[in-house]
Amino acid sequence: MLRGIPSLVAACVLLAAGPVAAQELKEISCGRSLEKAGSPAQLVMDPSLHVLEQTRGAAKFDPGAPPPGYTVKSIFCARSDVVPAPSDYKVVAAGYPLTLFARDSAGHTRIAVLETDGGQLRVRSAGQTGFTADMVQRIQVMLDASIPQFKAAAR
Repeated sequence: MLRGIPSLVAACVLLAAGPVAAQELKEISCGRSLEKAGSPAQLVMDPSLHVLEQTRGAAKFDPGAPPPGYTVKSIFCARSDVVPAPSDYKVVAAGYPLTLFARDSAGHTRIAVLETDGGQLRVRSAGQTGFTADMVQRIQVMLDASIPQFKAAAR
């Protein structure tokens, strides 16, 4: 499912002019991982997909219809910060893992995956550069706020 991620990371990160201060979370671009029976997953950028915007007020997340014969397997976004937003749980509640890419102030790319594990919402590092202590703390705050809403949405 994460095939092609290194080139995707490069493409997403190049879209960013550089690291953005963590004050305001910015979404640079998003896309969908699409699968077709008998074919490897394809990572497709989608200029109409805006996860931050779509999850803020919406009751449920909708990734949009895939092309005929394909299914949406996951969602990915390049952002100014790898820590998920409080409303990102809606992507996972809709059945899609959410992969986030962000470049830090030192130029390192970090990758976080918001997903379920045994029915529980979790965030894991998927890149070579792990989370800092500050990120772990902010992720825990996000999870503490999101888990009750995620459980309610999953019912």
